[in-house]
Amino acid sequence: MLIEFSVSNFRSIKEQQTLSMIADSSTRKNDNTFVPIEGNKLRLLDSAAIYGANASGKSNILKALTTLISYIHDLKIDVDDNIPYYEPFELEKSCLSKPSIFKVSFIIEGIMYDYQITFDSREVHHEQLDFYPHKRQANLFIRTKNEVKRGDYFQDKRLFSTKALTKYPYLSKVAREEHEQMQKIYEYLKTYNFYAANDPHMRSSLVRHVNQQLQKHEKLKIKLDKLIRIADTHIEQIKIEEKNVDFEFEYQGSYKIPKFIMSDNKYEFFAVHKTFRDGLLEGEAKFPFFQKESIGTITLYGLGALMLLILNRGHILVIDEIDNSLHPKLCKFLIKLFHHPLTNPRNAQLIFASHETTLLDRELLRKDQIWFTEKNKYGETQLFSAQDFDKVKGDEPFDLWYMQGKFGGQPNIKEVEFIFGDD
Repeated sequence: MLIEFSVSNFRSIKEQQTLSMIADSSTRKNDNTFVPIEGNKLRLLDSAAIYGANASGKSNILKALTTLISYIHDLKIDVDDNIPYYEPFELEKSCLSKPSIFKVSFIIEGIMYDYQITFDSREVHHEQLDFYPHKRQANLFIRTKNEVKRGDYFQDKRLFSTKALTKYPYLSKVAREEHEQMQKIYEYLKTYNFYAANDPHMRSSLVRHVNQQLQKHEKLKIKLDKLIRIADTHIEQIKIEEKNVDFEFEYQGSYKIPKFIMSDNKYEFFAVHKTFRDGLLEGEAKFPFFQKESIGTITLYGLGALMLLILNRGHILVIDEIDNSLHPKLCKFLIKLFHHPLTNPRNAQLIFASHETTLLDRELLRKDQIWFTEKNKYGETQLFSAQDFDKVKGDEPFDLWYMQGKFGGQPNIKEVEFIFGDD
């Protein structure tokens, strides 16, 4: 469960910006919050929305979280290569020689953790992992350059080196060496899922993943069929049929065909629709799903299934441009899945960026769930919440206020004469 995420000196972000999933004291829309630790007053949010003008940096906030998770799980940095995750703020020359700083706070099995890492293109400068085993902060390890000092709670010290690899997180190193305590944290960070709705390659990858999951999990398919039906697509169900053909692949020696290639070619997916004669129901017909259905329906298929998986597992889902190819009412419905205890019993969390103002609905979101990005005159992204505004009580028309510029985060578009005035 995510508590907070902070980043500085990354892309358009210069000074530290923090996205918090901590709920304020308001009792409004309590279903949008949950208590992660029994007996603790801390409440977390089930979802958070980020709004802002194009190029204001909202995608970079999400990208920063993606970058941290990817860095921790990367196995491919060569000793002679630069760290590919170092992307400093380039509009201030002094930032080009400063490291980027990433911090994340989270909860695993009722215990809070704080992790941070500082690095530039050549090395990790600092890394630290703290936790709160008895409601008090305790250090697990502190790394400075390649030297690591481990705290009293770090287990099995004799079996693991205090030397860190120059370009890799120490957390990753010892987790891969099967340090059980660090593996638990390492595996938790795999529960973060990222999806950019405007990326066709990511959409294709997601569809392939869903295809494979549906072949294995009948319950998931039943739920997805229901979701697609209630979305008014006029599809009764997705039908999966095994192709009655033998595949022949040319290969030499001991080379094995990857399983995903076999899976992709072994099954066909159909959309089942009702058919009519003279206005009366006659029967059903099936059509090749990915050839006949719209981009929006295919997006619903992929994203809807992904959300069902996330909700079932209690993981974290981060989506850039959630409204891409989806009707606003359908977006609202998908977001609401994270707010209902029946559909979200394991407290999965959703973080999304959007331009769709109808999602700024006081019946959908609390004020502490709404975030905005905008750039100052130096081109620096600044992230702030609707609850930072004193006049916002929680029952205002968030969408109208946003469009009127009361929250900021709006593009400053020049008049038409600015472009054509010299003609």
